[in-house]
Amino acid sequence: MSLPLSGRTALITGVSRRRGIGFAVASRLAAMGASLAVHHHRPHDADEYGAGEDLDDLLAALRTTLQGTARLVDVAADLGDPASVEGLVSTVTGLVGHLDVLVCNHAHGGDAVDLAHLTVAALDRHWAVNTRATLLLTQAFAAQHDGRDGGRVVWMTSG
Repeated sequence: MSLPLSGRTALITGVSRRRGIGFAVASRLAAMGASLAVHHHRPHDADEYGAGEDLDDLLAALRTTLQGTARLVDVAADLGDPASVEGLVSTVTGLVGHLDVLVCNHAHGGDAVDLAHLTVAALDRHWAVNTRATLLLTQAFAAQHDGRDGGRVVWMTSG
């Protein structure tokens, strides 16, 4: 029986906590047969939650969901840094080849403040990670996809 995503590869950003949406999405895509490229940024978790989850354990758990010959790679990047964003898709395609699916799940939720205490720096960081990075990743995904059938992009963010 062929799985619906066999032979396809997905890049999912923001996969660093088993209780997170990124992990759930990656697990589901793997169960459907996709190979995975997962992005994480451990300093965000340390800042936001006080500590990061054990990445080796998280990746081991994802590997248990892979089907057949599907594989898993992981890449660290600060999506608030334009150079990191610009290089992420090319780094991933260098590791796994063509991408069929992009799931932009990353989000900067730190330094969330009420309207009275909002700062330019806080807004700039949110927009850099949650908006600019999403658009630049989508642009890079589309460029490497090059008109092939079946490509998918999913944007989701919180924060």
